[in-house]
Amino acid sequence: MNRIVVSILILGFFCSAKAQNMIDKEGALVRSDTLQKNIYLCFTGHDYYEGFDHVLKVLKNRKIKASFFFTGDFVRSHRYLVKSIINQGHYVGAHSDKHLLYCDWAKRDSLLYPTSVIKEDISNNLKELKDLGANALYFMPPYEWYNKKIVQIANELHLKTINYSSGTRSNADYTTPEMSNYVSSEAILESIYEYEKLKGMNGFHLLIHPGTNPLRKDKLYLHLDELLTYLMNKDYHFKKL
Repeated sequence: MNRIVVSILILGFFCSAKAQNMIDKEGALVRSDTLQKNIYLCFTGHDYYEGFDHVLKVLKNRKIKASFFFTGDFVRSHRYLVKSIINQGHYVGAHSDKHLLYCDWAKRDSLLYPTSVIKEDISNNLKELKDLGANALYFMPPYEWYNKKIVQIANELHLKTINYSSGTRSNADYTTPEMSNYVSSEAILESIYEYEKLKGMNGFHLLIHPGTNPLRKDKLYLHLDELLTYLMNKDYHFKKL
């Protein structure tokens, strides 16, 4: 094999390796396995929980394992539910203890709490999860908002920071009609279908909230089975982290 061919093969290998995971500018993993037709369903829990039974029933019927991220407050309030999710074989990770907004919305580099407070908040979350038998390796920051310092703090606690993949409106399923940024479930589903059609969703982290404010009657999680059918018909498989 000549030297040029070897060089091309080596270059192709490293290009493929880089393509497998996508890291954002803050250092969080925002997409996995871009070479495979896998989608990673991500669910978070803090204030509300009314949709968990429905979501878990759909996942069970579909034989799908997903990834759940819970705050310490959620774990303390719903220990039986969290333990059940662990026992069902889903991944359970950290989401902070008190769901604090760690950094400023406008000035992202500015922390709103001392690093010691943030580290303690995440540590307390890990303790609650560990007590239930969850080995949390991934951390989805509260409000899915963070900066490089938050990623560094999580790393010091042996956690890899993760976030949803951008491009769809699924993260807006918490909004209520009186909010200026309200997005209906129909619009969210259409954004997912359109994104998949135009760009594909290999390795996509798709975020859905299984519990939302009672003022939102239009619950996206009630469309989960419909969404899974659409994506499965596009030959996607679903994996946990």
